Amino acid sequence: MNLRFFGGANEVGASSTLIEIDGYRILVDAGIRMGPGQDPLPHFPDFDTVGMPNAVLLTHAHTDHTGALPRLRNLWLAGVKIYQTPATKAITRVLLEDSAKRMQREEQEESKQPLYTLDDVDVFLHCLGEEVRWLEPVPICEGVTATWIPAGHILGAAMIYIKSKSESILMTGDVSVSKQLTIPSVDVPKWCKPDVMVIESTYGNRRHKVSRTEEAKRLVNDVANTIKEGGMVLLPAFAVGRSQEVILILKQAMERKEIPEFPVYVDGMVRDINGIYSQFADELQRPLRGKGKQGESLFYSDMIKKVPRGTKPESVLAEGPCCVVASSGMLVGGKSAAYAKYLVRDPRNLIAITGYQAEGTPGRALEDIKGSENRVWFLDDERFDVKCRVERYSLSAHADSKELLELVKKVQPRKLFLVHGDAEARGELFKSVCKACPAVDVKLPENGEVHRMEKRKGIAGGRKLSSDRILREVAAFVQKMGLTGPFRVRELAEMWFGTEGITPLAVKFFEWCLSLERWFFERDRSDNLFRLKQPI
Repeated sequence: MNLRFFGGANEVGASSTLIEIDGYRILVDAGIRMGPGQDPLPHFPDFDTVGMPNAVLLTHAHTDHTGALPRLRNLWLAGVKIYQTPATKAITRVLLEDSAKRMQREEQEESKQPLYTLDDVDVFLHCLGEEVRWLEPVPICEGVTATWIPAGHILGAAMIYIKSKSESILMTGDVSVSKQLTIPSVDVPKWCKPDVMVIESTYGNRRHKVSRTEEAKRLVNDVANTIKEGGMVLLPAFAVGRSQEVILILKQAMERKEIPEFPVYVDGMVRDINGIYSQFADELQRPLRGKGKQGESLFYSDMIKKVPRGTKPESVLAEGPCCVVASSGMLVGGKSAAYAKYLVRDPRNLIAITGYQAEGTPGRALEDIKGSENRVWFLDDERFDVKCRVERYSLSAHADSKELLELVKKVQPRKLFLVHGDAEARGELFKSVCKACPAVDVKLPENGEVHRMEKRKGIAGGRKLSSDRILREVAAFVQKMGLTGPFRVRELAEMWFGTEGITPLAVKFFEWCLSLERWFFERDRSDNLFRLKQPI
């Protein structure tokens, strides 16, 4: 098996990985980078030259996992099949059409070259046809199946378990372990035991400080108090996932009389995505499934209403104190940016940030203002003195460091790749996994790298030798192969036992050998690394 990381390896954005397994090529996701000033696309090769993928699999619909798909026009014209859950198909359609229309406007207004056109999107959408069912293996190539496992991130999001005759891999996509109001959390089946696992690490270096329940309570209280004091609130939220969560948080708080009722207006793409969530109510949490069966509105009420298309923000705000939920979540265009221009000027107002803000985005700049003396903010080349209150609320739909570690401990792959995170997040998760799971070979891939998974036979040959003899032979092997190290205990154990023989017990045994005999290997600067001590 080979893995080629086109994007999303050492970053959050442009996720795209090519898996070469049993002679077949499988592309998983094709997203874009969201921050300004970056190359938005993954580093795709010339597929016409190197060979077309046999299939394309989608973990979920977020743009950082699907936004580059229309650029792969040659794949779709060649009839390459695309597999995804029905909900992912529906959401991807809305997101890509919206992206193409936005790029078209930018081309007309700013002479900015679009990544793709509406025609490119149309070609892609006509090929977006292979829908899959949850937890049912789907034959995608001869002898290769893929199974979509609920990932708990957004509607339709999945981990994908790919299995061939000789090996297997689990692509987690983005996962959520915490209970959300909309989507059930991830649940890994017991039979899912892959050789290789590729896992996101967005929050690999930190824990969610408080529970979602506590953060939701703080949010509704802040929103209610702001409106009570005559202010207005903007919740710039991701159209898919986060918007539905915050709408339900406010809706339930008002229904339970925990806060007074007040107007909540839903604007932008959020309206379309709300409709899709309602279409797939049977995949949502139980209370929403019940409402869906009874034909009740999942997100709207007498106080929570859709803003009619074409309505200007100033018309909505003229109605008096209210709360607006609008996309985009990072204030990169969309309706939220238009509302923010009005609200930042008044100290009575609140802009409530509820999601990840990428470096270089207006949302990140506004978030950083919260702890800064300099409250100058730029949006669409306009300068604003931020007088409103800016608050951050932790309602992440990504697993935190502890939850990611528990997921790895449950799956126990032989090899683990940490992706979809910054250097600090991946580095900290790397240390945690190495300590807690010594039998797991952990890798930190970079964009553009190719990783080849080769199984070692091991030099033990079934022999049972003394610790000093084992270490002598491993040291001789290291020297013969020209390996420089430093080596983790697991790597040295694999040289002896072979890949198939690596278990937590085998690694512990080799660690014991190293503690008894220190003639051949010595500890490196790190307690967990060893170097060859002297030539054999």
